[in-house]
Amino acid sequence: MNNIKWIGKTDTPKCEWGINGENCTKTLKAQASRIDVERRSILFRKDIKLTKEIRKATAFVCGLGYYDFFLNGKKVGDYVLAPVETNYLKRVLYDEFDVTQMLINGTNTIGVELGNGRYSTQKRYWSWRAAWYGDPCLALKLMIAYEDGTEEIYSTDSSWKCSYGAVTFNCFYDGEHYDANLEQKSWNENSFDDRTWDNALEVSAPEGALEKNSFFHIKKNRIIKPVKISEKLLGKYVYDFGENISGWAKITVKGKQGEKIRIRYAEKLVNNTLDTYSNGNAENIDYYILNSDEIQEYEPRFTLHGFSAIEITIDGCNAEILDVEAYHVHADIEQSGNFTCDNEDINRLHDVILRTQKSALMCYPIDCPQRDERLGWLGDAHLTDLTCMYNFDMYKFYDKWLEDIRLSAHSETGAISHIAPWHSFFHAVDWSAGYAIILWDWYLFYRDKNILAKHCDTLIRYVEFLKEQGPILEKSKYGDWMSVVEGWNRGDPGCCTTLYYYYCISILVKVLTVIEKDDLKQKFEKIKEYERTEILKKFYNSETKLFDDNTQFSISFALKLGLIPEEDVEIVVNNLVEDIKNHDYHLTTGILGTKYVVEVLRNHNKQDISMKLILQNTYPSWLNLIENKTTLSECWNGTKSQNHCMFGSVDGILYSMLAGINVGDEITISPYFADEINEVNAETKLANGTIGVSWEKSEDGIDLTITIIGDIEVRYNSELLTSGIHYFKI
Repeated sequence: MNNIKWIGKTDTPKCEWGINGENCTKTLKAQASRIDVERRSILFRKDIKLTKEIRKATAFVCGLGYYDFFLNGKKVGDYVLAPVETNYLKRVLYDEFDVTQMLINGTNTIGVELGNGRYSTQKRYWSWRAAWYGDPCLALKLMIAYEDGTEEIYSTDSSWKCSYGAVTFNCFYDGEHYDANLEQKSWNENSFDDRTWDNALEVSAPEGALEKNSFFHIKKNRIIKPVKISEKLLGKYVYDFGENISGWAKITVKGKQGEKIRIRYAEKLVNNTLDTYSNGNAENIDYYILNSDEIQEYEPRFTLHGFSAIEITIDGCNAEILDVEAYHVHADIEQSGNFTCDNEDINRLHDVILRTQKSALMCYPIDCPQRDERLGWLGDAHLTDLTCMYNFDMYKFYDKWLEDIRLSAHSETGAISHIAPWHSFFHAVDWSAGYAIILWDWYLFYRDKNILAKHCDTLIRYVEFLKEQGPILEKSKYGDWMSVVEGWNRGDPGCCTTLYYYYCISILVKVLTVIEKDDLKQKFEKIKEYERTEILKKFYNSETKLFDDNTQFSISFALKLGLIPEEDVEIVVNNLVEDIKNHDYHLTTGILGTKYVVEVLRNHNKQDISMKLILQNTYPSWLNLIENKTTLSECWNGTKSQNHCMFGSVDGILYSMLAGINVGDEITISPYFADEINEVNAETKLANGTIGVSWEKSEDGIDLTITIIGDIEVRYNSELLTSGIHYFKI
């Protein structure tokens, strides 16, 4: 794709944001008067004539914001919401297709339809949420190798023709409007007469470097039929799909020309009425206008919705809805892990977490698919990275996203943004530390030293930036987010940011050890030890054995990081247990502490307390959170977003504690045979194979089976296990 020409229908001059994006919102709003954001979809076409036998034909395509690519009237590939999103100031991903079998001898037509995506966002979202990078634009190259040894290249230039499509409005947040009366029939076929179309403009390219997407794509992964259909009022029908998902609905309709259908999306139904509160400012509405009395199908292509139900309105017309189905849309990554046990509450919790997590795996891990954010918050994501890696093959997904984060680093200070990819910039260490946390966890699962080496310098710069703020860092605006500790305020507890700084140093030392940079390792080991000393001075009372505010968060995070003096560890662990008991076996933590409490209990042989927390069914608890729900809510009390995986970190514990699959410096198997459970079956995929663990209680003991497929070494007790099936009677 080198030296490719970009084309568009218009070419508004780009905004000069500055490399780090600090003034992006201010700059955009100052220039808003000169920018007319495109509302309609744009069509591009080019006829080419082939007269020789083709050996191989490859197309390279990037259409911003989103594109649909056609050859001779047929869509190429099964991707949706393509290309995969990045910070377009830093890099732009293109897709590659083998189209050998789609070309014919004679005239062929290349067609592309563009929507805005998050490249040309509507003005009302120009803030920290989203931005405007430029007008929709297209770069395409078709390389043809002939059987006679010659080659030919066709690529975008001003000879291409362009016009408007039938999409009259499209916005990633608000939805899509489609007027079938504006369809230009056969526009992407060679029989079409394009003499009235304009020639495309050769436009300025996006600032980011073009890079092949070798990571993953977004696809329609599952079709879901409604479980209940009801007529709320005359002309208004509610379709309940029985589960909360990311994606959109497809309708089949029959009516008369000009009749208008409205499709409104929401995550909740209350008394058979859509509750759109969790949509925030996002409209989440699609419109379709019929062009005849024939049966017609419609689904949007340039938007995303989060929903469990839709309301279809056909007021004022006689249109008939013949069929409705929903698509669960997310990244096409393999589900490579499975967990089941004989406790249906735990199984349901696992299923709910998986459904929630799938909805978050888009072009990067988003917070939620329904409201006016849908951003790559590092805090949300580092909490559930183990949940993801136990359940999905995240190798390429995190490889892509870690690069997005690396490119977000502030060019002058080295700070890491708390959202990536992002047009703007803000740092908060309790969120931004996700860069280090995910990088290291990714390495433990996939053992690729090259990725550590790639990110090492950026991580060093980040730790040095934090060192300048220390040794004791000020509170961030987040802290143990959504904590239910009495009197909690944003940023609490005070130790939170400093401990995440220490976490980053600790990971950096491990990274330097693996990639054998001994001099740097020694340097940062000294910084780590100094920081530990300062943390204990500030936050730990060696007489009372209290750490900071002595909440479940503070105690568990300090224990996880190894900050508590060895001689005091047992006392501090018991303090944590006593606090849990004093709260009648409930958590008081927010999204950060919730992950660490159960980890620490497992690591210090208090799994029985973990089980009481997992099986707790009154507020605040996981089972209470998922009562009558199919996805996790944002808050313990079930409010705000209804599809938010932040509290889903517990799923990793199901694998590491109940199945006992622990992925660390070495892989160990140490199942916890909980009194409340009689049977567990789990497996997960690692770098060089798969590990499965099954155990079942019987009258004469416990039958444990460990299955190892591939080149993996696993330690069970003192025994080193390799490929094969291993049986134990306990």
